[in-house]
Amino acid sequence: MPALTPDLEQARADLREYGMCLLSDGIPTDVLAGLREKLDAQAEAERGLGEQSPLSARGAKQHMSNMVNKGKAFLDLVERPETDALAGYLLGKNFLISSITGGLFHGPTDDVQPLHRDQGQVPATVDFPATCNVFWLLDDFAPEGGSTHVVPGSHRWPAAHQIRPPERDQSVQITAPAGTIFAWDGRLWHGAGANPGGASRRHINTYYCLPWMRQQENWGVTCLQEVLDEATPKLRARLGLRTYGTLGMMSGTPTREGGSATFGNADVVIPDHIIGEGGTLHPVRRVRRSDIEAPTGD
Repeated sequence: MPALTPDLEQARADLREYGMCLLSDGIPTDVLAGLREKLDAQAEAERGLGEQSPLSARGAKQHMSNMVNKGKAFLDLVERPETDALAGYLLGKNFLISSITGGLFHGPTDDVQPLHRDQGQVPATVDFPATCNVFWLLDDFAPEGGSTHVVPGSHRWPAAHQIRPPERDQSVQITAPAGTIFAWDGRLWHGAGANPGGASRRHINTYYCLPWMRQQENWGVTCLQEVLDEATPKLRARLGLRTYGTLGMMSGTPTREGGSATFGNADVVIPDHIIGEGGTLHPVRRVRRSDIEAPTGD
């Protein structure tokens, strides 16, 4: 297990050797307090949605998906220098946001997440990282509180050992204080632990992938138009609104800015219309904050 380190260069060396790193004091105190407040408020709001609340909102361990639409505080994590230094080290400069999720415990649980690899959909013979996780620890992570089981170095195992999970006794659980950034290679075997005492354990997970991979969250459908409108050029690129060679284009439909490029990397402009059969024009409809439907309670 690599030691906690405040040094980014050492953290990257740990990613290379162990497939994971623990960057201490990675979240400034004021940012940490703001993230806790926002996450708690979002969790409470989702639990209050009644029949429309996610299933995970009703148990001891709550999972919140698509945090891209749930506050700038979460989006800001994507543009922090630590993200570029760690995710960019593993995936290169053009990596994409695959998903942003949040999690917290409300009470005790004996459930242990199976050991898994985050790029399990990628053939095991691929010997490079295609995804990576950057976990922002908002509380102390310790074994008694359900901290993550990891198998350090398993990202370098031969392909034959990348298919079925190893035995749980080959793993160790991390211990790290609140404010730590816990990052790991998508090939690393890992899984969340049980929290029988119900200790508070909150985190934000920013999950990234290579620019030619399908993202975990379908941003083209679920991302609010205002999030795209208000995003910096860097954040737009991370969301996939920049082409990667010939990938990610919206070709054949004119835009006020002149349309998309066909080669090289260029900003993607969402057109007002898509051209259909017989030259028919179909308006591009995007979900906006003003499209609010009142939740139905219990």
